[in-house]
Amino acid sequence: MKKIQFILGIHNHQPIGNFDSVIEDAYQKSYRPFLDVLDDHPFLRLSLHLSGCLIEWLEDHHSDYLDRIAAYVADNRLEILSAGFYEPILAVIPDRDKIAQIQKMNTYIRDRFHTTSRGLWLTERVWEPHLPGPLQSAGIRYLTVDDYHFLAAGKRPDELTGYYLTDDQGDAVGVFPIQQQLRYAMPFQEPDVTLQILRKAAEESGQTVLVMADDGEKFGVWPGTYERCYGSEHWLDRMFTALEENRDWITTTTFGDYFDSHPPLGRVYLPTVSYFEMSEWTLPGDQGQIFTDQIQQLKAAGTWDKIQPFFRGGTWRNFQSLYDESNWMVKRNIHLSRQLDRAGKSGEFSPEDRAGIETEIWRSQCNCAYWHGIFGGLYLPHLRHAIFQSLITADSRLAKILPNGNSVPEDWDQDGGSEFILENRFYRLFASEKGGVIRELDLIAPRFNLSNTLRRYPESYHRQLSRGECGTIRFNS
Repeated sequence: MKKIQFILGIHNHQPIGNFDSVIEDAYQKSYRPFLDVLDDHPFLRLSLHLSGCLIEWLEDHHSDYLDRIAAYVADNRLEILSAGFYEPILAVIPDRDKIAQIQKMNTYIRDRFHTTSRGLWLTERVWEPHLPGPLQSAGIRYLTVDDYHFLAAGKRPDELTGYYLTDDQGDAVGVFPIQQQLRYAMPFQEPDVTLQILRKAAEESGQTVLVMADDGEKFGVWPGTYERCYGSEHWLDRMFTALEENRDWITTTTFGDYFDSHPPLGRVYLPTVSYFEMSEWTLPGDQGQIFTDQIQQLKAAGTWDKIQPFFRGGTWRNFQSLYDESNWMVKRNIHLSRQLDRAGKSGEFSPEDRAGIETEIWRSQCNCAYWHGIFGGLYLPHLRHAIFQSLITADSRLAKILPNGNSVPEDWDQDGGSEFILENRFYRLFASEKGGVIRELDLIAPRFNLSNTLRRYPESYHRQLSRGECGTIRFNS
């Protein structure tokens, strides 16, 4: 009999600054009922990542949920994946912060769930080739990214039935491909479709593996999915039942167990890329429309599957050139991280002071307020406000230790012109020599950026709105 191994990975995340009511809704519609269904299927094993932002909220509001997770781990039914604690885009933050944020998550996982995490959920699957070194230094041995990453590196779909090693400067990590077919099938198509995909890849040795790892919110929070997964359609229970009933040829496993018991398929060198949909969102509005039109033409011609691996849009860093407001937040964060690093080397403050400032810097690295697409929350003022709250707090604490630290004009936003800082104990103002623009005006005590506004930019989906197709557009809450 042909057999296959299957890894189901779930990623649950809520951004810094999100409303309690929104997170509670996600808990009631997705996080809790998912475990309720899993309770009834003892033969299944999964991999799970919870972001540190969500973990902190759960500890305050539903710590029993984390107790349930710990029990699953103790029963060897659940593997916990690590990540940067506050869900940063790892590629664009300083290496010292990459390593420290992952180590913070590893420490939490060890203390709360009594397990060691060697696997990583890569935020928004934003991969850049320099990542293996910092990941190795943080104790990570394997991670998962989209199959598109591998296709863009020249791999064929039939070669994506295991994991590969990728390396940089002598540091290697394993990389597992997430199957787009499975991402699109679960939970939107009947369980039989998932079984068909798995059966097609099965073989006599039973050593091949397919991965479906995606947002947990798609099982209950995304439009229509609560009724589908837990309501009258009972999709999740039917899917789990189908996996259990077919365990004579489907073995559910975890990234860690598969990594430990199987050799890599070979080496691979992935390009700078995220999941395919992101490559459209990172383009200017008019270019995004052209990009979408070309995809539709290729699909109509029946050549899309062959062309997609060679079809490129933009990369995640494009958001910093598309949105000046995003770039300013990113560069503010990096500048503060550098200041903290320099101050630490000179021994000018206590470990307690450093830890407090460091936490605020890490919180301000939460990715969601830095970009926009179907997901992302750059246009959401409360998410940007949360970033600035942490930036202002870190800035103020550093200023007490380094009173002259901000006095020298610097090019904070990397646009070729210096920024000047004017401040007293009430206000802090950043002004750019290019046009005399006020870049940021902070009320220090309430940690409030009075200039936290955002221009409306042309987006590729605006064309759908002009055609009256707004019902087809879904935005992140």
